[in-house]
Amino acid sequence: MDTNILGFYANVKMLEQEEVFRHFFCSLSKGRQQKIEAIKAAGGRRSTLGAWTLVDHGLQQLFGLRERDVTIAYGAHGKPYVQNKPHIHFNLSHSGDYVLAVFAPTEVGCDIQQTTQGTREARIAARFFTEAEQQALAAGMDFYRIWARKESYIKCIGDGMARDLRSFSVVEDFAQAQGDAISELPDIHGSQTYFAEHILPGYAIAVCYAGVNEMKTVWAEIDLREKNDQCKEI
Repeated sequence: MDTNILGFYANVKMLEQEEVFRHFFCSLSKGRQQKIEAIKAAGGRRSTLGAWTLVDHGLQQLFGLRERDVTIAYGAHGKPYVQNKPHIHFNLSHSGDYVLAVFAPTEVGCDIQQTTQGTREARIAARFFTEAEQQALAAGMDFYRIWARKESYIKCIGDGMARDLRSFSVVEDFAQAQGDAISELPDIHGSQTYFAEHILPGYAIAVCYAGVNEMKTVWAEIDLREKNDQCKEI
């Protein structure tokens, strides 16, 4: 793998078709299949299958491996990693009809949020956003952009929701652009914290990673219809 951050995303609507679902389902390890089967909601099964299909795709494209060839272990707060392969860093997320998997040469976390016009945003911001984040929200920064950044940060450091969401702010660059000065994000394992984002209509996508320098982020939308058709031709 090179020094880029690589983000794969896909629409999983086609997984509503049973034969397509089974095709990708059978490509994963038996352990992953069991975890997917244990999910009660059909939408949750599709999203989880789609996200791990992207992980499988990334492992194959970048490292010549398949999800079924490696052992996926989990940190204390649920962050997945490839056992005995410390050079492989990845993270995954799903929301709405889209799934996301990101690979990096360093610790990484990612999040995708479907943007909706709901009534909970103000309550969530009041409860979980720092003062700087609430100021950024009032100045026009999108709620879901902030929320995706916060999720990607706690997933990067591996703390999950065990971390107090008001203990860090993710809007330093926005605040500086507005002429405000705020404290920097806490370092990740002694390294600088960086964010990368991607524009997808109806969704907010954020990646957080640790590094000495900012890295280029390369995004690729994976069409599951094409992958399914290619496999049928073989």
